[in-house]
Order: sequence, then structure tokens, then C-alpha cells
Amino acid sequence: MPVRYTTLLPDAQPPSLGNGVEDEIAVSIPDVTNNGSYRLQIRETNESSWDDTAVGFAEQTVSSGGAASGTVETLVTGREDGEAYEVRVRSETEHRTGAWTQPVRIVTAFPGAANPSISAVSATSITITAQDNADNEDGFTLQREEQIAGSWTDRRTITARDAHSGTGSLSFVDDTATPGRSYRYRVTAHTEDTSAASSWTSSVSTPDLDDNDPHPAAAHPVPPQGWHIELDHPDTGRTRRLRLADATPKPRLNARPELDIPIPADNHWVESAAWEDATVRAYHNGTRLPIDTIATITPEPDRVTLTARGGSHLLARANDEFTDVRVETAIEEILTTNTDYAVEVDAPPATTNQQWRTLDTAGDFDLRPGSGGPHKLTGDGGVQPQQTAWILPPQVFSDAKTVGDVSENWTSSEAIELPLNTSTGASVEIPYRLPEGALGVAGRVAIDGGGSLYARVDGRPSDNVGSQIASTISGEPTRTVDWQTMQQPRCFQGVLMRALRGSHSSSLMEGIMTAQSGSAIVDCLVVYDRRYWSADDFSNTLTENNKLDGPPGLYAPVDIEWEVSPLRRATGGQLTASVSSTANGQALGLSMTGEDWTTQSGTTALDVDFASSTASFAARVTLSGVDAQSPASPVESSVTRYQTRPQVLDSLTMAFDAVDSPGVTKTVDATVADAITSLCDRGNLIWEVQYDKAAGMTVVVTRPGQRPTQSVREELVDWTVTKDVEASPTAAIVHGRNATVREEEFTAEINNVELLHAPIVVGSTTVTDGDGREFERGGDADYVVDHVLGEIRMPNLGSELTRGESYTISYERQTVGEYYSVEGSGQPVITDLPGVTTETEAEQAALYIVDESEGPVVSASCTLAGSEIGYRLTRALDLDGLPDVGGLRVESVTGQGGEVQVELGLGRSVGDVVGELQGTLTDTARQT
Repeated sequence: MPVRYTTLLPDAQPPSLGNGVEDEIAVSIPDVTNNGSYRLQIRETNESSWDDTAVGFAEQTVSSGGAASGTVETLVTGREDGEAYEVRVRSETEHRTGAWTQPVRIVTAFPGAANPSISAVSATSITITAQDNADNEDGFTLQREEQIAGSWTDRRTITARDAHSGTGSLSFVDDTATPGRSYRYRVTAHTEDTSAASSWTSSVSTPDLDDNDPHPAAAHPVPPQGWHIELDHPDTGRTRRLRLADATPKPRLNARPELDIPIPADNHWVESAAWEDATVRAYHNGTRLPIDTIATITPEPDRVTLTARGGSHLLARANDEFTDVRVETAIEEILTTNTDYAVEVDAPPATTNQQWRTLDTAGDFDLRPGSGGPHKLTGDGGVQPQQTAWILPPQVFSDAKTVGDVSENWTSSEAIELPLNTSTGASVEIPYRLPEGALGVAGRVAIDGGGSLYARVDGRPSDNVGSQIASTISGEPTRTVDWQTMQQPRCFQGVLMRALRGSHSSSLMEGIMTAQSGSAIVDCLVVYDRRYWSADDFSNTLTENNKLDGPPGLYAPVDIEWEVSPLRRATGGQLTASVSSTANGQALGLSMTGEDWTTQSGTTALDVDFASSTASFAARVTLSGVDAQSPASPVESSVTRYQTRPQVLDSLTMAFDAVDSPGVTKTVDATVADAITSLCDRGNLIWEVQYDKAAGMTVVVTRPGQRPTQSVREELVDWTVTKDVEASPTAAIVHGRNATVREEEFTAEINNVELLHAPIVVGSTTVTDGDGREFERGGDADYVVDHVLGEIRMPNLGSELTRGESYTISYERQTVGEYYSVEGSGQPVITDLPGVTTETEAEQAALYIVDESEGPVVSASCTLAGSEIGYRLTRALDLDGLPDVGGLRVESVTGQGGEVQVELGLGRSVGDVVGELQGTLTDTARQT
């Protein structure tokens, strides 16, 4: 009997890997078997499985060479640049599988960036371009070396940037260059596994400050190291160069910069006024400082200290008036109007599509009632237009003879016929106040004879004559009806010339002006609001069902408007509406002023950019009517189904784009420096006088931390850092000003009834019935209020309230808004903002407090070796050696004795943010 035996299968040996080609890994497997194949698997490193769930997983089989010698070669393609992979191999036949080798790791080829070159050069700025050859980098850094005494040294990272999409050209800007220096650059690309540096650029030299300077240049050569200070005599123009070893610069934020210049003792500086108005130019290490005049002269026994300041034009008077403009706009106008300095005002941070309010309940629409045309709340918590026309079909007229004739153009082939000297009447209910001249009356009528038809509104027995609506004095008798409008009444002018509201009767009379025989035919009568309907547009043609095929209907397009008042200035608005129909003139609109509107018809969404920022704007929804599909009223059964049902607005979400900039409405009369300092305090801004070679004296206005971080080359001698962790809240509750709710209707019940608003101010409630009777509050009285939950109930059956009856309650509601970054978690900051008047504003304020004070508040004090002062106070500093807490903004800088003292900060305290909000709300209140 045959015996079956499977021969041994040698285990595979670890492969050799190669990365000589981009996106590929070459695999070389030692061939240890003369039969079967090798299975190869690959994945990214640090993955936990060897299957399709692992990132970068793939596998393939490679046939053995047929002899247990040499190697078997294969390629794995489709790999990412600069990514770490690991490969394992096993031998296998149809009968046996060998053990997996230990994974072998390799990083794929990473081409990085190449061919860096210089594309632009100025005294203080160099632009570098390079080619991005990688498709998987995490980012890039720009490195710089300076040529000093013939050697390339002082290598440092100048800037970094995130990954570049795909491959292509990159650009970097080094704006920390110093005039009269020689540099070279290279670009390094990196992933989490590797990096690749380009070659160095060729050497580039920044021009000296004296080259092509359009501003007063130094009269003497400016050395690249040390101090160089010159004074121009105000009368002779003679230039004097000061000889000194050191000076103490005092760059400042929100103040003019200073420079203390110690010179040898000389009483001439005090005794003579010759140099007091001198123009000053000061350079340090080849860089010009923003200093231009002598401010003070202080003699001492062994020296005289000249204190020079910059920005002398900021002492000019600013006398300007502003109405609802951004604080940045006001500052820029003051500077450009009253000085000849260059001005850089950074645009405020912007947010888009920030929700202000969603109205989707009766309480919402009641709290934020719309203005505009006649409209009302629906029973389901929406809004609909009021009826603006009231059609009276034949059936509603009392004591009238109804006749039928299919050959005539009567709706439903029916009409009423009034013989000579007879009358009839009907009533309509007008639910809103009609202004003078707005009431219109028209009818589809005919005179079958030689008489006239008159109509009276609210007629009295003493009214002998109404207003003529039709006549055949000069026409032929007919029973074919046509639209005729009621002329202005003669005997009761007060009826139409005063505003109308409520129930009104319309009396029809025939045969007043002639004794001829005949009768009047009335198909229907319509009372209408002339602001929304015109009788000239009324249709006189019928559908196949004998109904009017066009106007009048019952509901015309009506504009309903809301005022939107965000906490921050809006640069655009968005509306999202849920409406029952978008036909027949339905529209959305937005306006900065409430006068010039941007509208779109037949839509549920609108997004508008405003021409400028605004403290508030108006939102509009236009609602109309829709055609009835089946009759549900005498009008729809007899006369028309045209726009007889109202469109309904179920919800409206109002949002806005905003800039983080308060508005300014004020008259300014102060020095330019004081004026812009006050406005900067108002807007959480900082300003600094700087010197730019191209522009000269420049005033820079920005926000702390808004400009890019700058690196500092000096060594840290000493430092202290304080991190206030508790200063970063995760929740906030804002209490605003209380608001009065008047005569809210509720139904008395033993169980709690929820009111529209909560919480309620204790002791502020008043409950009355329809006769004005006031009830007592208390557990042993008529009603009890849960002030926190905003609920009311009858305490017992002995209450004077009647269960199931309707009453009204007036009360003071507390305006409260809250925000938790983690739902229901965290100890909230609780603050009062009396300028907040709505729950929406309170919620926005709470969110703003948490967002703006996010992160700890850090303060730091540093001492730097050297006396470099070329960096800008308006930019955050990156200091090697400090804890990595983020970009620290400069708050003050002083230099003395070969060292620089720097005070820095990061983050905003809750008090800072609340103070800013209080200022914003105060300005908003002034504007409204």
C-alpha cells in the first residue's frame, strides 16, 4: 500500500528592500526552495494587523526560481513618498506554508523640494521659490545661513508652512532680513518618517539702507554694526553725528517709541535752543529706527541724556466725526487725514454663517414679532399673512333673489338679482387697521334696465344715497357682468376717509337715479385693501368649472420683516426658511438699512454680502396665497379658488457673516496719538510706529497675535513664565437686562402650565381675567409660579381661578443665555451684561466669552543677550529655550547694557473679553 509523505519546505529568509525609485519598493528575496512560491505582504509601520484594514496593506505571490539558489526579485508599486513601510515574506506550496519572516522596514524615496532660487530682494525682505516634487509631505521649513567673515554660519529656521497640494511651485518670504547682509537659503520637506533638504540657493545680498532711500538719508555712511545717530539743525540744515557707545531703545505699543541717547556732558545742550527742533535719524546695526525728534534733554554731572521720540506727526490735532463705522475704519481715517505717514491697518478677523436666531415656535415669533404687512401667528407656531381681500358670493347676501343662467358669464352660473328700489347686504370682518384711503370695493355687476347700482359701507338708515358702482344711463341694458369699482362716497365721506377695522356691512341698492324698469345683477362683491390689490388686475374670465381664473384672491404677497442685531458687526446675512409654498410671489430679502433690499423670489434660502459692515440689518419674508385644490368655503365653491389659502412660514433661521470689530459713533477731538489709542482700547487693538525703507514712517495697527510669529536670534539669559490655567473657562452664563412680558394668555389648571419665558423675576407676576380683575399669588391664594422653570398652576380647588378658563399674566422675565463647550460640563463663568436685552444676545455673548478666552493666560518676562531691536512689537515672538506655550505677543521691550528686556503675553482673560463686550453693547445702544 503506498505511503504518502510531504517533503519539508524551507522557511523564507528576510528580504532585502530598495527605495531607489519614487513610489516603489524593490524586494529581493533569497531563493531557498526549488518548488512553490513566496507570499509577500506590506503595510505602513505601526499598523496592528496584516490585512485590508491596515493602512497601505498589499500582498502578492512570486514564483520561486526553480532552484534553491540566487534571489527572486519583485516590485511593490503605488506607495506614498517618504512613508515608512514594513515587508514580510513566507514560502508556500499547495501542501505546506512556511513561517513569516520578521518584518523588514524601509522608508520610500522622498524627493522633497528642489531648485530653490531668489525671486525678489529688498533691504529687509527676500522672496524664495522652490519646486515641490513630493506628493505626501507634512510640511516645509525655510532655513537661512548668513555669510560672516567669509564663512557661512548662523543657520536658523526662518519660517514654516503646511503641506502643499500635489506638486508644483512653492514660495516663501523672509521678512526678517537685515540691510547690507549676505544670505543663502534652502527648503526642507518632511513627513513623520523622513525629511529631505534641497540644495542651497546662490548668495543674495540685501541692499544697504542708503541705496535709493526716498526718505531723508544718512549724511554719513551707516556702519553695519553698532549705533549711528544724526541730527539735522533746524535752521542751517547742518548735520551733526553723535559719538556714543550705546543707547537705550524703548519701542512701545500704543505709544510713541523712544530712544535714550547718552552723550558726553555739555551744558550747551541745555543752555541753547538751537538743536531742540532738530530732525533725528537713528540706526542700529544698519537698521533705521522710527525716531525723528528730540523730546527731552536731561543733563547729569557726567553726561547728557537726549530722549528722542518717533511719530511726531501723531501730535497733530484730530477733529473727526464718525457714525456707525468699524473701529479700524475710524483709526485709518484719522491717520491718513491728519498725518502723511504710511498706514497699515490689519483687517479684523471674520466669521461666516454664524446663527443668530431660529424662529420656529409661537413663543419665538411672539418674542420677536415681525413688522411690515398684516400677518398673524398660526395655531401650529408659524406665521401667515392676513387676508387682504374679502369676496362676497351670492349666498352671503341676505334677502336676495338668487338666479341662475348657464348662458351668462356668472361664476357657478349664479348671481343675485335686485329689482328696482330693493337692497341687500352682507358683512365682512377686517382683522387689522386699514389706513385712510386703503379701502376698496368692487363687484362683478350688470344693469339689466335703465337704472343705477349704489353701494354703501356701514350704511345708516338716514343715508339716502351711497356711492355709484354701475349705471346704464349712457349704456345698453345687459345681464353680462363685468368688474365695476365703487366711487368715492358722497354722503358719508368719514367712512372711507378714516382708518377702518373690525366688522363692516356693505349694503347694495338699485334704482336710485332712475324710475325706469329693470334690475341689477350682482355676481359677487369684493372688499379689498388697495395697498395689495388693484381692481384693474381683476380677472373677468372663467375656468372650465365656471370660477374666476385670476385675481382677486384672498391672500396677496405681504412683507414681514425682522430686525437682526448681532453682537458683532455684520458683513453679510443668510436666511433659511421653511415655508408651505414658494409660489405666487413668495420671497426672501435682506437689507442693511431697511430701505434698499436684495430679494429673491420662490426660494427657501438667501445669502447676501453687504456693501459694508453694519451693527444691525433687516430680514424679510414675503408670504402670499396658494390656489385651493378642492373647495372648502362658499368663496371656493362659488367664485374662485385663486390664492384662497395662505402660505405659512413654519421656521426662519437668521444668520450672519461678521467681523470681530466694534462700531464707532462719536466725535473725536484730541491728538492723533490719543485718538487712535482710545479707539485701539475700544477694539482690543495695538499700534506701533515702525520705519519702512520704502514707505518711511509707518503706523501699524493690528490685533495681538494676528501677525505672523518672528524668530529671535539672541540667547536667553533669564526668563520666567506664569500660566494661569483657571483663566480658560469651558462654560459661561450671561445675565442681561430684564424684559417685560405683557398679557400672555394661559389656561388655568391644577397641574403646571408652561409659560413662554423663563426664568421669571420673583414677585413680578400679575394675573387678570377678561374684566381686569387681578388675582392673588401664593400657595394659599389663587396661583403659584415656579420662577425658575416659568410655570404657573392653581394651588388647590379653592383658588378663585376657574380651571379650564383663559387668563392673562404679565411678568418680568430674566434675560439669560448660556454656553457649554462640553454639554452640561464645566464650572461656568457667570457675568452680568446689562446691555444684553434678548436671550439670543445672551447666548451669543456666552459663546463669545468661552471662544475668546479659550486657552490659558500666559505671561512671560525674558532677558536676551545682545541688543537686537529689529523685531516688531506687533508680531509674536518665537524664543528658543522658553516652554512651548505658543506665539507670545510682545507687550513691552527695553534695551540697556547689552541686554534686552521683553515682557510677553498670550491669551485673553475673561475680564478682558467681558470688558470688550460691554464696550460693544454700549456703542450699539448709542447707535440705536
